[in-house]
Amino acid sequence: MMLRLILSLFVAISLNEAKASSEEFVPETLGDVQKRLRLEHAQELLGRHYAKSLVRNGENIKKINSQIYRWTRERLPTRYKKDHAKIAQTIIDESLKYGFDPVFLLSVIQSESRFNPDARGGHGEIGLMQILPPTGSWIAEKAGIKWRGPNTLKDNIANIKLGAAYFAFLRDRFDMHARLYIAAYNMGQRNVDLALDKKIWPKDYPGLVMKNYIEFYSSLEAPATSISTSAAPSSAPNGATASQMASR
Repeated sequence: MMLRLILSLFVAISLNEAKASSEEFVPETLGDVQKRLRLEHAQELLGRHYAKSLVRNGENIKKINSQIYRWTRERLPTRYKKDHAKIAQTIIDESLKYGFDPVFLLSVIQSESRFNPDARGGHGEIGLMQILPPTGSWIAEKAGIKWRGPNTLKDNIANIKLGAAYFAFLRDRFDMHARLYIAAYNMGQRNVDLALDKKIWPKDYPGLVMKNYIEFYSSLEAPATSISTSAAPSSAPNGATASQMASR
């Protein structure tokens, strides 16, 4: 009798625990995943500055996709506005794929080409994310993206995919050190390594990207807790602000 009572209690407890466990588990929606990755990357970029940055405005938005569409449409030259939906969706998709905040990729594009697909750099950089053909060819092979020669970079969708894949590589290469992987996108991995060997921390380009990043978020409605418009990547020494890092 006692054994039966113990077994009954054990079964009842197990059933209650299983019920409680099933009630607590709520699968993430795609929007939840996107928001979580976006905010995690924002905190990676800003480090201790995140709490007082206007980037926290993004916490009030579950899905930022409509903003990405709007910002993209507003900034593209007139002849490319018809393509804004494809471009914006590619930014969103690639950010989700690699765990980026899509606003970060927008900020890179703003910094590199000001959303002009026809932009050409002084060293032969091409397109929205200003990618050199040798870099494009190399990252295309590494990321499994079809490469049809330098003209591939004139395709806005391919350009963004290659730029995002290159950033993902650099992020891993520099151990998620925001200031370093942002700098490496502009000046190359070897040059960042050489600068660090000389105790020099690259600041100009990371500062420009972060300035644009903060400005995108500052255009959203600010929550009461946001009190500062200045912030910097978590690796910035001595608490440097984005505006200071961007100064030349």
